[in-house]
Amino acid sequence: MTETEQQQGAPAADNILEFPETHRQARRRHRRVWWISGAALVTLLAVLSAVLYFSPVLAITTVTVSGTELLAQGRAVELLQPVRDRPLPQVGQRTVEDLLAGEPAVDTVRVQAEPPHGLSVEVVEHQPVAMVHDGADRILYSAAGTALATLPEDRAGAYHLPSVASAEDVKDPEVFDAITSVLGTLPESIRTLMESASAETIDSVTLTLTDGRTVLWGNPEHGPRKAQVLEALLKVPENEEAPVREFDVSTPDRPVTR
Repeated sequence: MTETEQQQGAPAADNILEFPETHRQARRRHRRVWWISGAALVTLLAVLSAVLYFSPVLAITTVTVSGTELLAQGRAVELLQPVRDRPLPQVGQRTVEDLLAGEPAVDTVRVQAEPPHGLSVEVVEHQPVAMVHDGADRILYSAAGTALATLPEDRAGAYHLPSVASAEDVKDPEVFDAITSVLGTLPESIRTLMESASAETIDSVTLTLTDGRTVLWGNPEHGPRKAQVLEALLKVPENEEAPVREFDVSTPDRPVTR
Protein backbone atom coordinates (compact mmCIF):
# COMPACT_ATOMS: atom_id res chain seq x y z
CA MET A 1 0.00 0.00 0.00
CA THR A 2 1.40 3.30 -1.04
CA GLU A 3 1.90 6.17 1.32
CA THR A 4 -0.91 8.01 -0.46
CA GLU A 5 -3.29 5.10 0.05
CA GLN A 6 -2.33 4.85 3.72
CA GLN A 7 -3.06 8.53 4.16
CA GLN A 8 -6.39 8.21 2.43
CA GLY A 9 -7.42 5.16 4.43
CA ALA A 10 -6.43 6.47 7.88
CA PRO A 11 -9.22 8.36 9.78
CA ALA A 12 -8.38 11.90 10.64
CA ALA A 13 -8.37 12.91 14.29
CA ASP A 14 -10.73 15.74 13.47
CA ASN A 15 -13.28 13.24 12.27
CA ILE A 16 -13.69 11.41 15.66
CA LEU A 17 -17.33 11.52 16.64
CA GLU A 18 -18.27 12.96 20.09
CA PHE A 19 -21.48 11.42 21.41
CA PRO A 20 -23.77 13.69 23.41
CA GLU A 21 -23.83 13.24 27.24
CA THR A 22 -26.60 10.92 28.33
CA HIS A 23 -29.14 11.85 30.98
CA ARG A 24 -27.59 9.36 33.40
CA GLN A 25 -24.10 10.74 32.86
CA ALA A 26 -25.33 14.29 33.39
CA ARG A 27 -27.09 13.27 36.58
CA ARG A 28 -23.97 11.58 37.89
CA ARG A 29 -21.87 14.63 37.07
CA HIS A 30 -24.33 16.97 38.80
CA ARG A 31 -24.46 14.67 41.81
CA ARG A 32 -20.64 14.60 42.01
CA VAL A 33 -20.50 18.40 41.82
CA TRP A 34 -23.20 18.67 44.48
CA TRP A 35 -21.36 16.33 46.85
CA ILE A 36 -18.07 18.16 46.37
CA SER A 37 -19.73 21.53 46.97
CA GLY A 38 -21.62 20.22 49.99
CA ALA A 39 -18.49 18.71 51.53
CA ALA A 40 -16.64 21.97 51.03
CA LEU A 41 -19.46 23.92 52.67
CA VAL A 42 -19.63 21.54 55.63
CA THR A 43 -15.87 21.79 56.09
CA LEU A 44 -16.04 25.57 55.97
CA LEU A 45 -18.85 25.68 58.52
CA ALA A 46 -16.99 23.26 60.79
CA VAL A 47 -13.88 25.39 60.67
CA LEU A 48 -15.90 28.56 61.30
CA SER A 49 -17.75 26.94 64.23
CA ALA A 50 -14.49 25.76 65.75
CA VAL A 51 -13.02 29.23 65.46
CA LEU A 52 -16.07 30.81 67.11
CA TYR A 53 -16.24 28.09 69.79
CA PHE A 54 -12.71 28.77 70.99
CA SER A 55 -12.31 32.41 69.99
CA PRO A 56 -11.88 35.03 72.74
CA VAL A 57 -13.67 37.44 70.42
CA LEU A 58 -16.95 36.16 71.91
CA ALA A 59 -15.74 35.98 75.49
CA ILE A 60 -18.49 36.61 78.08
CA THR A 61 -17.97 39.80 80.05
CA THR A 62 -21.54 40.55 81.17
CA VAL A 63 -23.91 38.17 82.98
CA THR A 64 -27.43 39.47 83.65
CA VAL A 65 -29.57 37.59 86.19
CA SER A 66 -33.34 38.10 86.62
CA GLY A 67 -36.21 36.38 88.42
CA THR A 68 -34.47 35.92 91.77
CA GLU A 69 -36.41 36.63 94.95
CA LEU A 70 -35.69 33.78 97.33
CA LEU A 71 -32.18 33.40 95.95
CA ALA A 72 -30.17 36.56 96.54
CA GLN A 73 -29.13 38.01 93.22
CA GLY A 74 -25.61 38.60 94.48
CA ARG A 75 -25.36 34.91 95.30
CA ALA A 76 -26.60 33.97 91.82
CA VAL A 77 -24.05 36.25 90.17
CA GLU A 78 -21.32 34.78 92.36
CA LEU A 79 -22.25 31.23 91.38
CA LEU A 80 -22.18 32.17 87.69
CA GLN A 81 -18.69 33.68 87.83
CA PRO A 82 -17.10 30.63 86.15
CA VAL A 83 -18.79 31.50 82.84
CA ARG A 84 -17.04 34.86 82.63
CA ASP A 85 -14.29 35.08 80.02
CA ARG A 86 -15.46 31.83 78.42
CA PRO A 87 -16.43 32.01 74.73
CA LEU A 88 -20.20 32.47 74.43
CA PRO A 89 -20.75 29.31 72.30
CA GLN A 90 -19.28 27.17 75.12
CA VAL A 91 -21.93 28.20 77.66
CA GLY A 92 -25.40 26.72 77.32
CA GLN A 93 -28.42 25.73 79.36
CA ARG A 94 -26.73 22.71 80.96
CA THR A 95 -23.71 24.74 82.08
CA VAL A 96 -25.85 27.29 83.93
CA GLU A 97 -28.12 24.60 85.41
CA ASP A 98 -25.08 22.81 86.84
CA LEU A 99 -23.74 25.99 88.42
CA LEU A 100 -27.07 26.74 90.14
CA ALA A 101 -27.98 23.14 90.93
CA GLY A 102 -27.05 23.46 94.61
CA GLU A 103 -29.58 26.22 95.29
CA PRO A 104 -32.89 24.71 96.54
CA ALA A 105 -34.91 27.79 95.56
CA VAL A 106 -34.06 27.34 91.87
CA ASP A 107 -36.57 25.32 89.86
CA THR A 108 -35.48 25.97 86.26
CA VAL A 109 -33.42 28.49 84.34
CA ARG A 110 -33.73 30.06 80.91
CA VAL A 111 -30.47 31.01 79.22
CA GLN A 112 -30.13 33.38 76.29
CA ALA A 113 -26.95 34.47 74.56
CA GLU A 114 -26.60 38.19 73.86
CA PRO A 115 -23.65 38.46 71.44
CA PRO A 116 -20.97 39.47 71.38
CA HIS A 117 -20.24 39.45 75.15
CA GLY A 118 -23.51 39.06 77.08
CA LEU A 119 -25.35 36.18 78.72
CA SER A 120 -28.86 36.53 80.12
CA VAL A 121 -30.06 34.09 82.80
CA GLU A 122 -33.69 34.06 83.95
CA VAL A 123 -34.25 32.09 87.15
CA VAL A 124 -37.61 30.41 87.82
CA GLU A 125 -37.95 29.66 91.52
CA HIS A 126 -40.01 27.08 93.39
CA GLN A 127 -43.24 28.41 94.85
CA PRO A 128 -43.07 28.65 98.67
CA VAL A 129 -46.21 27.42 100.42
CA ALA A 130 -45.35 27.51 104.14
CA MET A 131 -42.98 29.07 106.61
CA VAL A 132 -41.49 28.03 109.92
CA HIS A 133 -40.38 30.44 112.64
CA ASP A 134 -36.66 30.37 113.33
CA GLY A 135 -36.03 33.07 115.90
CA ALA A 136 -36.34 36.43 114.16
CA ASP A 137 -36.18 34.72 110.76
CA ARG A 138 -38.60 32.60 108.76
CA ILE A 139 -37.72 29.49 106.76
CA LEU A 140 -39.80 29.18 103.59
CA TYR A 141 -40.75 25.72 102.33
CA SER A 142 -41.98 24.31 99.03
CA ALA A 143 -44.91 21.93 98.56
CA ALA A 144 -42.35 19.09 98.56
CA GLY A 145 -41.24 20.05 102.07
CA THR A 146 -37.90 21.48 100.91
CA ALA A 147 -36.45 24.50 102.69
CA LEU A 148 -36.08 27.14 99.97
CA ALA A 149 -34.70 30.14 101.84
CA THR A 150 -34.31 31.79 105.23
CA LEU A 151 -35.60 35.36 105.25
CA PRO A 152 -36.03 38.06 107.88
CA GLU A 153 -39.58 38.39 109.18
CA ASP A 154 -40.41 41.54 107.20
CA ARG A 155 -39.38 40.00 103.87
CA ALA A 156 -41.09 36.69 104.61
CA GLY A 157 -44.30 38.54 105.47
CA ALA A 158 -44.58 39.78 101.90
CA TYR A 159 -45.37 36.21 100.79
CA HIS A 160 -48.49 35.89 103.02
CA LEU A 161 -47.73 32.27 103.83
CA PRO A 162 -49.26 30.14 106.59
CA SER A 163 -46.86 29.06 109.30
CA VAL A 164 -46.48 25.55 110.62
CA ALA A 165 -47.96 25.90 114.08
CA SER A 166 -46.02 23.24 115.94
CA ALA A 167 -42.31 22.59 116.03
CA GLU A 168 -43.13 18.88 116.38
CA ASP A 169 -44.47 18.94 112.84
CA VAL A 170 -41.03 19.88 111.57
CA LYS A 171 -39.34 17.07 113.50
CA ASP A 172 -41.56 14.41 111.89
CA PRO A 173 -40.71 14.45 108.17
CA GLU A 174 -43.80 12.53 107.09
CA VAL A 175 -46.16 14.81 109.00
CA PHE A 176 -44.39 17.93 107.79
CA ASP A 177 -44.43 16.72 104.18
CA ALA A 178 -48.17 16.05 104.52
CA ILE A 179 -48.73 19.64 105.69
CA THR A 180 -46.71 21.24 102.89
CA SER A 181 -48.33 18.94 100.33
CA VAL A 182 -51.77 20.11 101.48
CA LEU A 183 -50.75 23.77 101.38
CA GLY A 184 -49.31 23.25 97.90
CA THR A 185 -52.69 21.96 96.73
CA LEU A 186 -54.48 25.15 97.74
CA PRO A 187 -55.02 27.90 95.16
CA GLU A 188 -52.97 30.93 96.07
CA SER A 189 -56.15 32.94 96.66
CA ILE A 190 -57.07 30.54 99.49
CA ARG A 191 -53.56 29.90 100.78
CA THR A 192 -53.13 33.59 101.52
CA LEU A 193 -56.18 33.35 103.81
CA MET A 194 -54.45 30.76 105.98
CA GLU A 195 -52.76 31.76 109.22
CA SER A 196 -51.23 28.40 110.12
CA ALA A 197 -51.27 24.67 109.56
CA SER A 198 -50.67 21.80 111.95
CA ALA A 199 -51.04 18.04 112.29
CA GLU A 200 -50.37 15.24 114.75
CA THR A 201 -50.45 12.56 112.07
CA ILE A 202 -50.51 12.56 108.26
CA ASP A 203 -54.28 12.00 108.46
CA SER A 204 -55.06 14.98 110.70
CA VAL A 205 -53.90 18.07 108.84
CA THR A 206 -55.74 21.12 110.18
CA LEU A 207 -55.64 24.62 108.71
CA THR A 208 -56.42 27.84 110.57
CA LEU A 209 -57.69 30.88 108.68
CA THR A 210 -56.65 34.41 109.55
CA ASP A 211 -60.15 35.05 110.97
CA GLY A 212 -59.79 32.15 113.41
CA ARG A 213 -61.95 29.59 111.60
CA THR A 214 -60.47 26.12 111.09
CA VAL A 215 -60.46 23.61 108.27
CA LEU A 216 -60.26 19.89 108.99
CA TRP A 217 -58.46 18.61 105.92
CA GLY A 218 -57.39 15.11 106.89
CA ASN A 219 -54.67 13.56 104.72
CA PRO A 220 -53.25 14.91 101.44
CA GLU A 221 -55.35 12.56 99.29
CA HIS A 222 -57.94 14.08 96.94
CA GLY A 223 -56.30 17.48 97.45
CA PRO A 224 -57.67 19.23 94.35
CA ARG A 225 -61.20 18.07 95.12
CA LYS A 226 -60.93 19.20 98.75
CA ALA A 227 -59.61 22.58 97.64
CA GLN A 228 -62.52 22.97 95.24
CA VAL A 229 -65.05 22.15 97.98
CA LEU A 230 -63.38 24.49 100.48
CA GLU A 231 -63.33 27.32 97.95
CA ALA A 232 -67.08 26.88 97.42
CA LEU A 233 -67.79 26.79 101.17
CA LEU A 234 -65.82 29.96 101.80
CA LYS A 235 -67.96 31.79 99.24
CA VAL A 236 -71.20 30.99 101.06
CA PRO A 237 -72.52 34.14 102.82
CA GLU A 238 -72.01 33.90 106.57
CA ASN A 239 -75.07 33.45 108.81
CA GLU A 240 -74.59 35.86 111.70
CA GLU A 241 -77.03 33.93 113.89
CA ALA A 242 -75.20 30.64 113.33
CA PRO A 243 -71.69 31.47 112.13
CA VAL A 244 -69.56 28.64 110.81
CA ARG A 245 -66.39 28.12 112.82
CA GLU A 246 -65.19 24.88 111.26
CA PHE A 247 -65.11 23.40 107.76
CA ASP A 248 -64.60 19.67 107.51
CA VAL A 249 -63.54 18.64 104.00
CA SER A 250 -61.72 15.46 105.01
CA THR A 251 -64.39 13.60 103.03
CA PRO A 252 -64.88 16.00 100.11
CA ASP A 253 -68.05 14.34 98.82
CA ARG A 254 -69.70 14.90 102.20
CA PRO A 255 -68.35 18.17 103.59
CA VAL A 256 -69.55 19.32 107.02
CA THR A 257 -69.70 22.80 108.56
CA ARG A 258 -70.02 23.43 112.27
